[in-house]
Amino acid sequence: MLESLAFSDEEGVAKALCDGGIVQECVVLQTCHRVEVYCVAQDSDKDSVVHEVLGFWSSKVGVSRDVLGKIIEFYEGKEALAHLFALAAGLESMVVGEDQILGQVRTAYVKAKKSGSVGHILERAFMKAVNTGRRIRTETGIDEGSLSVSSAAVDLAAKDFGSLKGSRVLVVGAGEAAGIAAETLRRRGVADIVVANRTFEKGAELASKVSGRAIALDDVYDVVPEVDVVISAVSVDKPILVASRMRKALARAGGSKRLCVIDISQPRAVEEAVGSVSGVVLRNIDDLRGVVEESVQRRRAEAEKARLLVLEELERFEGELSWILVEPLVSEIFRSLEDVRRREFERAVRKMAESDGKKLMVLERFSKELVERIMQVPTEQLKKSALEGKGELLSAAGRLFKVKSEEG
Repeated sequence: MLESLAFSDEEGVAKALCDGGIVQECVVLQTCHRVEVYCVAQDSDKDSVVHEVLGFWSSKVGVSRDVLGKIIEFYEGKEALAHLFALAAGLESMVVGEDQILGQVRTAYVKAKKSGSVGHILERAFMKAVNTGRRIRTETGIDEGSLSVSSAAVDLAAKDFGSLKGSRVLVVGAGEAAGIAAETLRRRGVADIVVANRTFEKGAELASKVSGRAIALDDVYDVVPEVDVVISAVSVDKPILVASRMRKALARAGGSKRLCVIDISQPRAVEEAVGSVSGVVLRNIDDLRGVVEESVQRRRAEAEKARLLVLEELERFEGELSWILVEPLVSEIFRSLEDVRRREFERAVRKMAESDGKKLMVLERFSKELVERIMQVPTEQLKKSALEGKGELLSAAGRLFKVKSEEG
C-alpha cells in the first residue's frame, strides 16, 4: 500500500498543489517507511482543502479517494509541527534515533524550495525541525549503539581491538547482513576489507561498494593470517571455518597472531572449536543479541530526554510562528484602527480648540495606548487560533474589521 501511494516526482507534486491554488506552500517527504505531504493553506474550510489534496493525490497514484481517506493520518496546526519535529529527532522512525531521517527531512525541504513550493512558514518550520534534530543528536545518546546484529558485530570487534581504524577485516558472505557489516566497517576507517563469497561476482559487487577486494570462498584460509577480524555472515549447511585449518593458517603468521572471529551466520558457519585455537577470540550471534538489546534500552531512555527537548523547541517556535501567521492580519487591523484613531483625535482637537502642545501630546499618547490595550487580548487569541489551526477565527477577524492581510 505504501508503494502504491508514493509519488514519482515529489517536487512536481508540491509545485502542482501550489500552482493549482489548492495550498499556498507544500513539501512532500518520502522514505522507505512513509509518504507525507506538508501543506500551508489559508482557506478557513480545512475539510475542503483536505478534500482537494486527497483528490489530487488519488489522481496522481491511481488509488481511490475513499481508500486514501481511510489509511492516511491527518495532523493540523500544532500537532503537525510536533510530528515534524519528532520525525527529525528520530522519534518516529522504526529504529528510534536513526540518523538517516534527518538528512531526508532536509533533502525534502531543499527540493521543495528549489521548485518554488516553500514559503516563509514551511521554510522556518523545516529549518527549525532540522536544527532540533541536530541538537537532540548532540545533547542525547539517542543515535548511539548498534540496533542490528551486523553493526553490533562491528562494535564488538572494535571493543576487542580498541579501534578498527587501520585494521584489516575479512567478511565472509555478500548478502544483506554481510553488506551492512561491510558498510559499517568502511565508515569505521578499516584499512582493508576482503569479501569472500560462494558466488565471486556477488562478492566483487559488495567489495566495490566498500572499496575492498573480493576473493573466492575457497581462499579464505590464505587470507586469515593477514587479517585482524573475521566476520562471517553467510548461509551454509555446515561450518566452513574449522579449527584444524584455522590452526594451520595462523601458524603461518608465526604463532603470535591475535584474531577476532565473529559468526553471525544462521546456521553457524564457524566451528565452535575455533574458539579454542590459540590467539582466537570467537563470538557468535548469541553474544551479539545482548549488545543489541542494551542499545535498544539505552536509546529508549535517551528518547525520553529527546521528547523533552522537542517540546522545549516546539514551544519556543510556537511563539515565533504564531506571530508569522497573524502578523499580516494584525498589521492591517492596526493600520485600520490607526486611521480611525487619527481622524477621531484630530476631530476632538478641533472641537476643544486646544493648542497646548503638552496636552495634545498626552491626549495622543492616551489614544494610541487605548488602541493597543483594546487589541492586546484579540491579538493573543488570534495567535493562539493560528497555532491551533482555527483559520475560521482569522477569517472572521478580517471580516469584522473589514481588512484583508497581504497574503489574502
